[in-house]
Amino acid sequence: MRFKSYWRMTVAVALFLHFIVWTLLAIILPHLHFEEQPPPAQEMEVVDIPEGDDSDEQEETKQPEPEKQPKPEPEQQPEPEQPPDDIIPQELSPTEAAEMDEAVAEIQKGDAAAGQTGKKGLPPAPPTQQIGALVVSGNTPDTRGTDFRGTVGILVKLDETGHITGYRFTQTSGRRVVDQLVLNAVHRFQFEPALDTEGHPMKTMRLLRFPFDGSGSHPFDDDENKRIRANKQLVAAKQMEAEKQAAEGGVPAN
Repeated sequence: MRFKSYWRMTVAVALFLHFIVWTLLAIILPHLHFEEQPPPAQEMEVVDIPEGDDSDEQEETKQPEPEKQPKPEPEQQPEPEQPPDDIIPQELSPTEAAEMDEAVAEIQKGDAAAGQTGKKGLPPAPPTQQIGALVVSGNTPDTRGTDFRGTVGILVKLDETGHITGYRFTQTSGRRVVDQLVLNAVHRFQFEPALDTEGHPMKTMRLLRFPFDGSGSHPFDDDENKRIRANKQLVAAKQMEAEKQAAEGGVPAN
């Protein structure tokens, strides 16, 4: 069975439909609006730009400068304690200074001679001195913790009450701290004043030696102190004997 084909009519209908579609699109498309409404513009601040500045250039943000840290202060070493005012006289008369220098020179000569004989030199006693100044109390400096090994000698000047009025090192350690330990110890010493031949208190000088051998503090009592104590007891015994004889004979003792 054969079918008839109407191809001419089919082509004509297709062309007609395309024409109608394109005509409708040409009429409708201009009336269509596909653009979206733009977002509302935000209000902009008005900034006055100084003259000479380029509006296109952006201001560089300044970075905060790092805070300068203060430099650490160097640790201050504690200064050694100054000797008390009552040990060091504010002023010494030329005569007293000369006496101290002469006494130191005599002691140094005595020490040099004692090195040959093996005996220690003693401070020169005034011509009228009968009993020297006795150390009644006082402790030696604590030499533990010091790396100095040796002897420090100091010559002190005493008044009629046994009070220190001056001093002079006859043998220094060469170290201020060690010498200061000696001064602090001497400041705490108590002396009985020297006595002349008539038994009256008098000014004098007394030599003190302190060995630094690592030992602790202990009561001071050197050979000179023992000799003065023995001499004092001997004088007291003689006075008692003289008073006893005077009482028996009826003659008043001098």
